[in-house]
Amino acid sequence: MRLRYKILLSIPVIVLALAVSLCLIGQYTNAFLITEVWSQNSPAGESYEYKVNEFQCALIKSGLERGFLSTLDAVRVITPDGGVYWLNRDFNINEYSGEVTRRYVLYGPEKAELPVSGKYRFEFIRDDKVVHTKTMSYVQSKIDYPTDIRWERRGDDLYVSWTPPEGMTKDNWYKVLVWNMDGTPELFISLSFDGDAAEGLMEDVPLVEDGEYQVNVAVYYHEGYAYTDSYFFRWDQNASEIEP
Repeated sequence: MRLRYKILLSIPVIVLALAVSLCLIGQYTNAFLITEVWSQNSPAGESYEYKVNEFQCALIKSGLERGFLSTLDAVRVITPDGGVYWLNRDFNINEYSGEVTRRYVLYGPEKAELPVSGKYRFEFIRDDKVVHTKTMSYVQSKIDYPTDIRWERRGDDLYVSWTPPEGMTKDNWYKVLVWNMDGTPELFISLSFDGDAAEGLMEDVPLVEDGEYQVNVAVYYHEGYAYTDSYFFRWDQNASEIEP
């Protein structure tokens, strides 16, 4: 019986060791790459987004310049209709939320078109050579954006509410995004909320008194997102709405 208990007690340790080993392997290979073709929808029109993320293993703390993507010089996407798009490198840490981003991404212009259905080929380039290729299929779709955006200041917190589009489920999620206007120190913060939410509180926001900012709300699903118009406010006692 003692041997049996020892074996049972050792199982969690073995599982953890295997998980850490897989994380270490993934940090130095292309195993953690996630390619995505997303639709965009907003009051300004429809568009596309192409990107490749690198999965962040929670068991290992790693800096930005680590992993397969950090070794590349470029990433490009070949669309089903033969278009070639070069993605932009985007490595950053959001100081407010702590979210780590390690990706290559291209945002389409506001008034473009949704991505076409079909197979997309992502090519990963180092020293002018394609060192890895990944293909994925995409079926065109889109989602509606939230409406009735309202906000208020609550001490050092920013409260934002919205009316969700129809058909939201727990598989959706929202982001409230805030960034500075010209003449106010540079800032970009965002915070995620569950798909069944219709409001969110951003606590201890690092906004400067009487600074001018804009806010919008985006809703996400696994094939894209939709976002509202931007709304403009001054960080005074009432977070007063202002003209852009």
